[in-house]
Amino acid sequence: MPQPSAHRPHHPTPGPGTAAVPSIVSSGVSALGRGVGQIFLQPHALTGLLIVAGIAVYSPLMALQVVLGTTVSTVAGRLLDLRITDGLQGYNGALVGAAAWAAMGVFWPATLLTVVGAAACPAVHRALERALAPLGLPALTAPFCIVSGLLTALLRAIDAPMVPDPAPVSGSTAWLVPEAVLTGESQVVLVDSWVGGALILAGLFIAGWRVGTAALLGSVVGTAATLALVPAGQAAHGLGGYSPCLTAIAIGVVLLPPGRRAWVLAVAGSVLTVVVDRVFTAIPVPTYTWPFIVTTWLVLAVVNWRERRLG
Repeated sequence: MPQPSAHRPHHPTPGPGTAAVPSIVSSGVSALGRGVGQIFLQPHALTGLLIVAGIAVYSPLMALQVVLGTTVSTVAGRLLDLRITDGLQGYNGALVGAAAWAAMGVFWPATLLTVVGAAACPAVHRALERALAPLGLPALTAPFCIVSGLLTALLRAIDAPMVPDPAPVSGSTAWLVPEAVLTGESQVVLVDSWVGGALILAGLFIAGWRVGTAALLGSVVGTAATLALVPAGQAAHGLGGYSPCLTAIAIGVVLLPPGRRAWVLAVAGSVLTVVVDRVFTAIPVPTYTWPFIVTTWLVLAVVNWRERRLG
């Protein structure tokens, strides 16, 4: 028997605005993940979210700056009519946010630096792409290095209080080496945590076994080469592995055709990255990911030159 209308359960039909909310949230989270994932040249949302998780393990407030930087940079790129698909305008802003927190360690000053720096990244990215296009070279993370380098110079000029460099780690070399390898993954985003590095590496393996293998290979090779140059206690912070990690991904998986040549060049590039890193260490400017950028540009330039010669 039909129920009286007053007693029938009422299920209101969601309006267009209500139905759109989950879609907007999902799209926003996906865009955030892809933007952060592009730090490691991976437009994968889950990879990016695991990178954010790896940062949050180290510092939730730093992770917040990374999210803010990704968002601001993506919006600024959209306003400049730049391509924002696959997170291409988010990753430099994410790194600016990480660098701002690593430099200041105080929420509101770091937030100001993040917003200003991330907003500037798309314009710098566009200028670099135009300058490098005739050479066939990508901008990579150079916009982040330029913007954060200028902001750091400004902080030093006004004698702003900044977080000091970490002290060498003491302990058994047998433990410090694997710790350095994993921390090398996390130091890409300026995080000194082997747990964070493990989460980031898991995200990279989700992007693809070649990506995860290249990241691990680069950090292992870079750490081993660094240990030949500095004491184990200094290498434990992962500073010898993070740029080689990026170099190995870029050369071994992303920018060159897959095959044995790409892997050989990835290993050679990882070693060269450590040499370039030593040069930057002697220069009074923030190193950031410059060793990765310079090495990748050199390898690509040589490959392009050789291919032109062979016709």
